[in-house]
Amino acid sequence: MASNRFGFSLLLRLLLLSAGTAAYVYAFERFGLHAFSVVLLLAVTVVVYELWLFVQRTNREVTRFFASARHADFNQHFDFGELGCDFPALGETFNDILARLKEQRLSQEVELRQLRAMVDHMPVPLLALHQQGRVQLLNNAARRFFGRNRITQLHDLKQFGADFHGQVLTCRVGESRLARISIDGNESQVLILLTALSSDGGALQLVSLQDIGQELALAQLDAWQDLVRVLTHEIMNSITPVASLAQTTAEMADELAAAAPPEHPHRVPLAKINDAAGTVARRAGNLMQFVANYRQLTGLPAPQKRRLLAQEVLTHIARVATADAGASSPALSVDVSPPRLEFHADPEQVEQVMINLLRNAEQALTGKQDSRIALSAFLNPRGRVTLEVRDNGPGIDDKILPRIFMPYFTTKPDGSGIGLALARQIMMAHGGSIRASNAESGGAVFTLTF
Repeated sequence: MASNRFGFSLLLRLLLLSAGTAAYVYAFERFGLHAFSVVLLLAVTVVVYELWLFVQRTNREVTRFFASARHADFNQHFDFGELGCDFPALGETFNDILARLKEQRLSQEVELRQLRAMVDHMPVPLLALHQQGRVQLLNNAARRFFGRNRITQLHDLKQFGADFHGQVLTCRVGESRLARISIDGNESQVLILLTALSSDGGALQLVSLQDIGQELALAQLDAWQDLVRVLTHEIMNSITPVASLAQTTAEMADELAAAAPPEHPHRVPLAKINDAAGTVARRAGNLMQFVANYRQLTGLPAPQKRRLLAQEVLTHIARVATADAGASSPALSVDVSPPRLEFHADPEQVEQVMINLLRNAEQALTGKQDSRIALSAFLNPRGRVTLEVRDNGPGIDDKILPRIFMPYFTTKPDGSGIGLALARQIMMAHGGSIRASNAESGGAVFTLTF
């Protein structure tokens, strides 16, 4: 409607301009009315100037409107009342368009804030890989996952292990990769998923990381427990009657041999039967005890957690460990920082783990001069309570280091392979982890993270 009025107004001015020009030419050439021609010329000039102002004001306001829309300046206001010809309707249209654009922009900003909040609160760490190798941590989960480590470029991922860095570099869009990662001394496994996105800044790749190390460890532990449960059940069912019958046979042979006279021809065979049956009974008993030890892995009770002072826990463990220590026992030190450090755990199970680790350290230090064991408690760079057992012994062979927490694996002649496996199960039941490593200065280090 406004555009029709604008066209009508413009047409009217053009008609007046044409009529004035024709009248000027007609009066000047036909009648020689010079004075009247001058007046007509002035009138035509005024019409031309007014037409120029009319078009100029309109163009200026239209240009201002498009500039406002282009730069998202929604605070502009348009009032064409001074132009007449019902041009206020055009101003109202411009104002309405800007109001709608403003409302749409605000709605998009609200949706964007909601999306950012959702991404920020997602439990899965998200990374954005931009062009030229720039890396951006997109949410709180990613910042917590990498801790205080600085990450801005792809090469910064090398600090978490060559496997993790290489898998991120070679992972293709839509693929998922499994990689080992080490952050602040804690090793785990992550599932890497890569997705391609486009943004105003260009193409980028979205990387999601899912820490499945705990899940894999739990699945492995469940598999071991199921296997142990089945094997111990079948072995006990089979070996119990064997042990009973062997013991009965040995007793019967012993009674018959005792009742027979010295010169009886069956006395020697009965003695051999007694020895053989006794041997079977003893071996069966040892096997039953062996199976009973394995059952510890499937019968661990749920931890009864309560708040503990790390200083009190380590001091008590050190007191128990040194109660029967001899002159050649390793020197034992306790260090807790901060002194009032607290954590939630089952005190009996934690004591069981720590004493087992202390005994292993003492055995590793047998015969060593100036042997030392250090117990410490502190907050790691990720803010988690950490207990550490460190010795200055020979350390752990790198070849067996990945297997020492496996059930039934042992390097001791009289070991059962239960202690460290049980320690690992206790820490997993606490939602934590246990890790073994070799110190750069020598010796083994066992780290318990809660």
